[in-house]
Amino acid sequence: MKKLSLVLLALLVVTLLSVGLVAAQEATPEPVDRTGWPETFIIGVYPGDNVEKAIAAAEPLRSYLETTLGVRTVIITGTSYNAVVEAMRAGRADAFEVGPFSYTLAAQIANAEAIAVGNYSTTVNLGVIPGYYSLMFTKKGSGIKSIADLQGQTFAFTDPASTSGYLVPATDIMNAMTFDSKDQLDTFFTATFAGNHPSAVLAVANGTTVAGATFDDNLVDQVKEAGLKICGITSEDKSQNPFHSVMTEEQIMKIYDECPEGDIAVFHQSPLIPQTPFAVSTSLPQTFKDAVKAALLNIANDQANVDAITRFYMDPTLIDSSLPNIDALYNPLRVIAEKLDLDLTKR
Repeated sequence: MKKLSLVLLALLVVTLLSVGLVAAQEATPEPVDRTGWPETFIIGVYPGDNVEKAIAAAEPLRSYLETTLGVRTVIITGTSYNAVVEAMRAGRADAFEVGPFSYTLAAQIANAEAIAVGNYSTTVNLGVIPGYYSLMFTKKGSGIKSIADLQGQTFAFTDPASTSGYLVPATDIMNAMTFDSKDQLDTFFTATFAGNHPSAVLAVANGTTVAGATFDDNLVDQVKEAGLKICGITSEDKSQNPFHSVMTEEQIMKIYDECPEGDIAVFHQSPLIPQTPFAVSTSLPQTFKDAVKAALLNIANDQANVDAITRFYMDPTLIDSSLPNIDALYNPLRVIAEKLDLDLTKR
């Protein structure tokens, strides 16, 4: 009986070990096919007027992707939005984040593919497609309170490839004035390109131009970094920026009317613009693109990563079933570009 018990015990141990081995084998993930993966993953960004600041801001994401992917990851900068797009077209960049309209250009000429959309907030909400607004502003006392008042004035756009700094505000002006062609826009006022968003705001603050355009949260940056007085911006916390949410004309004018003379005042807010996508080159192996997308989407699952990177990423097709892919989210911008008869490939 004792021998039988020992035999049964031995059989039980062997069985348990075998089951454990099988379970361990089943729990082991399939190895990822890394064939063709780049030795270095190169991400392009447009730094505006401060390259060091842009690289420092991108460092947490760079470090996270390098660790997660197991591939050396570097950040490069371009002197303009188009320069970053050209870097991808020439094979000098594998990915970028340079603005929604620049993405549509890159999808056309540089084989760019949007794989995720950034939400520039540290409060994770995966139920809303992220976006932002273009704003037109002036100095209180200029006499400008509406788009119609811009006739014959000077106006600072940012960059020809900027969504919120040119494409959208130019279209808003054409729509408000019922212009049929861009030629009418060109003769409506004297427009200049400041080069970047901070410079557009400073052009108005310094009196170089009477009005200008930028994106909503840049106003917070200019209060914090340039010490400008911008009505409605009462906190350095971007979540407290009233212009980062949809506003009625009455709400905008209330802030405008209460604004002291000489301070910067917003007089127009655009419709919602879809947020910047993270785009990769279609020439990359599908397994690598999938790995990058998975890494980006996983940021939302760790608040520490969200806080460090200062944003998270999502896939809008999981919210809006009418979108066949992420690229389709940007089709309205393509319609706007057609209205402006804009061909950035010639710039």
